[in-house]
Amino acid sequence: MRTELSAEAQELGEVLDGALRRAGGVDLARSVASPADVGRVTDLLERLGVLELRPRESADDAEAAAAVCRSAGRVVLPYPVAERLAGAPEQGLDAVAVVTGRPRIALAGLVPDLQWAALDGAGRRAPVTSVGPALGTQLGTLVHPVEVGAWEPDPEDLTPLALTLSSWVMLGTAEAVVAATRQHLLDRHQFGQPLASFQALQFRLADTATALQGLQELAKYTLWSVTSGQPGALVDALGCRLAALEVSDTVFRNGHQAHGAMGFCDEVDLSWFSRMGQPVRRLPWGRSQTQERLLAAMQDAPFAGLFGDGLAGAGSRELGSTVADDEGVGYPSVVDVPGAAHLLTAQAGR
Repeated sequence: MRTELSAEAQELGEVLDGALRRAGGVDLARSVASPADVGRVTDLLERLGVLELRPRESADDAEAAAAVCRSAGRVVLPYPVAERLAGAPEQGLDAVAVVTGRPRIALAGLVPDLQWAALDGAGRRAPVTSVGPALGTQLGTLVHPVEVGAWEPDPEDLTPLALTLSSWVMLGTAEAVVAATRQHLLDRHQFGQPLASFQALQFRLADTATALQGLQELAKYTLWSVTSGQPGALVDALGCRLAALEVSDTVFRNGHQAHGAMGFCDEVDLSWFSRMGQPVRRLPWGRSQTQERLLAAMQDAPFAGLFGDGLAGAGSRELGSTVADDEGVGYPSVVDVPGAAHLLTAQAGR
């Protein structure tokens, strides 16, 4: 496996970075996706050929799509880039999103006339029949409740790619937060010296950068696994999402601690990274729900381990009980996953 995106993908990402910066960068999020900005972004993506990428059909297109999602995350672009790239236009599905019990999709109402499909994360999909008005809340400004039609099997299994591309969006946002935090520590002075000169802050930033680097490598591996059809691709996609959520928590926590109260002021980019980055981190599942789904998915995923190859649930009783998340969706309980209790106890004791 190559550990770097292709030169073409990196070049497309750099070009898009520059184009979005010239278009306003984070100010596009500050304008709360005005119709004029949405039109400009659509034109920009069309000119660069972004919307013509087919990541499920070509490894080169998949890497380019990942680079595009990363660039979109760096400015928390209020546009459904990952959702459109994960779609299946040849089947009339312009955009797709994974949903839970009460379907809500971020950015679903921005681009008119898109044909959306909802995915349940368990191999089924349903057409989105109507998109309601945006919630307009502080953390869900552009989140729309949707109504869906009848659920049916998803033969293309669109879920792993949808989850993977959204993880690349989170990666881009995390990179931008780390860069903004570093610059703040260099610019801000206290006791006659920059904050970056304080050893405790250096250690904290170093830990954050290390976690981010690990996510970068995992995101590349997951992209390869999903687009090359490896066994257990859904497990890899869920694992990547869980890692992205954990790293995002670390990055934002350290970023806000370094910025102090000013990090919550709208004049500072960090405030917009934090606010506009909430939907992709909370929908369709938060950290604990993603972890439970990952543990459940591992039951059917072959893997190579230190103590032999096989399935996580091999030789164990079948999953019997279920728990319901806050949206009323039932899935296997953590206590039914072999070794899960030990795993969670070990993590809690670190």
